[in-house]
Amino acid sequence: MDFEQIELLYLIIPVALLWFFIHSKNSHIEDLFSAEVLAKISLNNHKTSTKTRLKLLLLSMMLILIALSRPTLESGEIKVSKQLSDIIIAIDMSKSMLANDIYPNRFEFAKNKLLNSLDKIKDTRIAILGFANQAFLISPLTDDFSSLKFLIKNLYLDSISLTGTNILNILNSANELFDHTSTKQLLLLTDGGDRTDFSDEIDFANEHNIQVFIFDVASEQGSSIPIESGILEDAYGNLVIVKSNPHIKDLGKHTQGGYLKYSLGGEVLSKFINNFKQLSSSKDTSIIQKQQLFYYPLSLALLLLFFVFFSLPRKP
Repeated sequence: MDFEQIELLYLIIPVALLWFFIHSKNSHIEDLFSAEVLAKISLNNHKTSTKTRLKLLLLSMMLILIALSRPTLESGEIKVSKQLSDIIIAIDMSKSMLANDIYPNRFEFAKNKLLNSLDKIKDTRIAILGFANQAFLISPLTDDFSSLKFLIKNLYLDSISLTGTNILNILNSANELFDHTSTKQLLLLTDGGDRTDFSDEIDFANEHNIQVFIFDVASEQGSSIPIESGILEDAYGNLVIVKSNPHIKDLGKHTQGGYLKYSLGGEVLSKFINNFKQLSSSKDTSIIQKQQLFYYPLSLALLLLFFVFFSLPRKP
């Protein structure tokens, strides 16, 4: 037997102590209760004594506390097959994501958007990949969003020195991670890099039935890239300015995917994901059936209260 509100059972202790105190022959009831309470429960024309009526009253209080603690009894286990969507989310971790044209920078903005979206995505398994000129696994497919949040919060670019944005690598890694899944959906949180031709990526995605969705985290005006020594410069000493890459739209358009420009709105990414996700896997879960038992002590408590306040008068 389990109790859903087990902390209420501790209140029974002082009531039980009072019950035993009253049960003692040497106890003085008049010292324990006010005259008004005694007047209600010690009428001369009742057949039960005052001490008995008080003990029944306290016993009913204990039963009510037991009922409020919600006693339950396990009555079996049911296995349910739950339909889920499988989505791989890849976060661009190249140096260009340090650009601060979006506050505080593109990478932190993408992280925060993803973290805020997880609570609004239901019935979904998500895998997290990081990529720049190479791809690496952060988390396999899971519906444990608490663990995902922990991993995402602890992603930083400070200790990572990766340049370039190789989307073909991330497509290949995603395809291996999907394994034999029929529906393959990949979401890229990226600034698009500097490529103008994504034909190889489009051909690979279509060949392996991967739908690519783009969440573009770069502005048209662009920004320089802050680094530890100052601002990133090219080989000729010129400031490197990274802007939004309009050609990244082609990757989503020609792979039956989609494209979404970043927005400051709170739920744009979660709505985007919920709109395109498709059921692609199933997961067996177990549900424990519990029988509620609170009505037994409650019924007995009400019966005792009835005898306390409405007991029959003594015969003359």
